Amino acid sequence: MQDKPVDARQAVLNSAIEAFARRGYAGTSVTDILEATGLSKPTLYYHFENKAGLFRAILDFAFDEPYRLMVDAAAAGLSTEQKLIGIATVLFEFCGTHQHLTRLALAAVFAAAEEIPPDSINPKKRRRNFEFVMGIISDGQKRGELDSSLDTAELTHGIYGSISHQIRMHLIAPTGRLDGELAQRVVALFLNGARRRR
Repeated sequence: MQDKPVDARQAVLNSAIEAFARRGYAGTSVTDILEATGLSKPTLYYHFENKAGLFRAILDFAFDEPYRLMVDAAAAGLSTEQKLIGIATVLFEFCGTHQHLTRLALAAVFAAAEEIPPDSINPKKRRRNFEFVMGIISDGQKRGELDSSLDTAELTHGIYGSISHQIRMHLIAPTGRLDGELAQRVVALFLNGARRRR
């Protein structure tokens, strides 16, 4: 009996993610969300208060879960390269298993202020995720694995941007796979560059 509230909450979340990703926030009603679950409106209001609260909960998960995965992946790596490959791999895998959610989060980031509820995206969580990767880069510079004369934030934007671009392109026009092999290539290009070695 204790599992039912958790199951109901997750069912609402799953249905809402798909509905919001397909129709947008304004184009999705509470009825649209609940039709696929067989649940009643009081269930949604109990867990999320309203549609806006549900939308915020979805976006919180879109930042919290990748952060948790990145922390675990980085902890398993010894070198900066291994940590970055692990981070890229889990972010690629997260996108692969949560395409609607990833698409929704990206759309929310670039949405006009009137398109989504106020304070839908928590800027502290966005910054936290970026700063976690920046910490990996900073540690690599301190250990001599990365060039310490280069700006840490710019380096972080370089690798974070490369990973994010691969995810965006996969959502727009999927070709190939988002997997560990791609993660290795992306990180290798970041670390070694494309300039021909003499």
